[in-house]
Amino acid sequence: MSTVTPVDAGRDEVEEAFRHYFRTGPVNEDWKAWSQLFTEDATYNDHFWGTFHGPSEIQRFLEGTMSFAAHVYSPLLWHVIDGGRIVYKVLNRADNPVAGRPPLEFPSLQVITYAGDGRWSSEDDWWTIAEMKLFNQAYQAARAEAGDAAADPLSRADWGEIEWARPEEGHTATPSWLGQDVPPIGSMREMTFGVRHPRPAR
Repeated sequence: MSTVTPVDAGRDEVEEAFRHYFRTGPVNEDWKAWSQLFTEDATYNDHFWGTFHGPSEIQRFLEGTMSFAAHVYSPLLWHVIDGGRIVYKVLNRADNPVAGRPPLEFPSLQVITYAGDGRWSSEDDWWTIAEMKLFNQAYQAARAEAGDAAADPLSRADWGEIEWARPEEGHTATPSWLGQDVPPIGSMREMTFGVRHPRPAR
């Protein structure tokens, strides 16, 4: 986990900055604007993919992985403020391709560090590879079962119970990578930037 020291800011300021951060990225999926909420020397550490530095690499990482998994969105379950740090939990959710069935999902936990002036100096993402693989397998099986009747991958039907962490009424998902020349990243072979983490011997 990052050892970056958070700035000494009031709770209301940190809460407001977090709400803006969450609505910009996970809710509105404007990963370009979201990456600019990080400082130039920020560290983004995903415990599977690796570590990325600064807004440019962070944007490239998020748009690449999110464009590969267009069906995934992230309702907020809860968040906790501890000084200038926030821990929050989301569900990586996909609407079930088969109409009438519950969504498919797996959880992740994030820790972010506030840098002041509405910006962030670090993020750590924690999730379990086994849960992600089960999620992917279930989604692909449901898509195959649904066939031509499968739900639109950009559908986002259930944003959970936290009112401020949901999009506005009538919102249509338009991620910042949509219509752009963004190479999707679906495997470690395609991750050609940032710093990889050591892997255990097989």
